[in-house]
Amino acid sequence: MKIFIETYGCQMNSYDSTAIIGILENAGHSIVKLPKDADAVLINTCSVRDHAEHKILSRIGSLRIKQRRANRPKQIIGICGCMAERLGKKLHEVSHRPDLIAGVDQYDQLPQLLENAVSGNVKVNVATGHMDDVHYVAPVEAYPVNNSHLVTIHKGCDYKCTYCIVPSTRGPQREKSPLMILDEIKNIVDQGGREVTLLGQNVTAYSAPGMNFAKLVQQVSKIKNLDRIRFLTSHPCDIDDELIDTIAELDSVCPWLHIPAQSGSDRVLKRMKRYYKVADYMRIIEQARKKIPDVTFSGDFIVGFPGETDEDFRQTVQLMRDVRYDQAFCFKYSERPGTPACKMTDDVPIEIKKERLAELLDVQEEVWQNITKDAVGEIWSVVVEGEARHSENSVKARSANNRKVIVDGTESQPGDLISVQITGSNGSSFLGKIVSAATMKGTADVNI
Repeated sequence: MKIFIETYGCQMNSYDSTAIIGILENAGHSIVKLPKDADAVLINTCSVRDHAEHKILSRIGSLRIKQRRANRPKQIIGICGCMAERLGKKLHEVSHRPDLIAGVDQYDQLPQLLENAVSGNVKVNVATGHMDDVHYVAPVEAYPVNNSHLVTIHKGCDYKCTYCIVPSTRGPQREKSPLMILDEIKNIVDQGGREVTLLGQNVTAYSAPGMNFAKLVQQVSKIKNLDRIRFLTSHPCDIDDELIDTIAELDSVCPWLHIPAQSGSDRVLKRMKRYYKVADYMRIIEQARKKIPDVTFSGDFIVGFPGETDEDFRQTVQLMRDVRYDQAFCFKYSERPGTPACKMTDDVPIEIKKERLAELLDVQEEVWQNITKDAVGEIWSVVVEGEARHSENSVKARSANNRKVIVDGTESQPGDLISVQITGSNGSSFLGKIVSAATMKGTADVNI
């Protein structure tokens, strides 16, 4: 069959989609780039927010309508991932029901589920349920050619933040073995990859016998010809001095920390069951700034959590100003069925949530504009990732501390290391002009 895979949500979902490609191709299927060319469309889904799930249901309806209007043969439509795990058989009750449903630990079942969908002999074509010993490995050749690869190091989460659906959809935290991780990365490097991003729901909570996250990063850094190591998402409770020192000491570990704060109010953090206070969070920021040259930060925030007062929100605004994030992903609280927060009274009116979200986004934009203004004239080393989408003869590139740069006047190739002078910004990207260029080969002594 010809299959199109559509991915929503986080980098974990992106990695899973790449793993699914390997499973399907090994079973004799092929992957196509457009849904209209496919016999089957698999939608890899997110359940973190209610809006994400409604978007998926609308997408199923849209695909069905386009199929009928174009008078094409009926496509098989499958739902995979977190939404499939959360709702399972209930997805058969929606108006535009999918033909198959595969949870996060059941992707090996996809070839059989597809066969069931073709034959029509199975009424409930569903595979869900968590399996401790299932860890997928995404095939290197399925990645875009940009020298950057995602690698999951564990799945699930043992934190039980009161607002979060992940422990339900992804299950408890289960580690991929250090040997399995190192072998996967060595294979990536052997096939030309030069950068990896270590992934986990709480990546810094990694814990295998004799191996915490800092020690895992130290082992990964020893892999020959691996130039850059990134990781996300971190939990403040798991970032200690050993990890900060490891990032500071190893040139291959990129100086960028994505640390969700969620709120700037100790009172709200306690209700969220985040297990840290703002002072603990700021200590991490201050230690990182002290020890890690050029470190940058990104984070997540939820506004309008049950019981959040205006004073609580003011403290969140102040935290955003104090940290000066390069990026902050901000959302209105939305109730997720089955989470502990559902038992709390959602007492912040929707209009107040909208107002607070708008204000927080405005503050982040103000912070970002000041950051970009200060950067004009600086010269950075950046690695080319590919062609810029809307600008001819330009490339998109990324600095070690995760700053995106659109570079005019160059046809450099993915993986090339170039020096650029920052000239301004556009949206969430910096703008730059090329100063000099060299391919990554032979540039191991260059601090990027």
